[in-house]
Amino acid sequence: MGVYAAGDVASWHNPHFGTRMRLEHRMNATEQAIVAAGNLLGDAVPFAPVPYFWTDQYDIKIQAYGIFPPDADLRIVQGDSPDGHFAAAYGRHGRVVGALGWNIARQMRTLRRLVLERTPWTAVTATPALRPATVN
Repeated sequence: MGVYAAGDVASWHNPHFGTRMRLEHRMNATEQAIVAAGNLLGDAVPFAPVPYFWTDQYDIKIQAYGIFPPDADLRIVQGDSPDGHFAAAYGRHGRVVGALGWNIARQMRTLRRLVLERTPWTAVTATPALRPATVN
């Protein structure tokens, strides 16, 4: 191998999701540079982040963790989209691969963990904390 790159130019196989990816995000560039430097010094650690972003648009907070493939299963797991407060989970190949939150920041911690832990997709409906609920 012997080639190391970081930032917007880097494309790599992400073993967490089993797919090739390229991320144009400032935090990715920082995290990637740290791992690349460590690997140059002999760490031999794969770069396997869970991508994320957030944005505040006036009174709307949007958060996303993971990936959102076009062939993913999608399920609203908390709240209600017409109400303006909801969380959605994305599943692919039997695992939770993404989470999207719309004005539901606190609940996104649980969904983020499901993506990080590669939780089976069937657990999305089995987890009481993820059943549709009223948002305060």
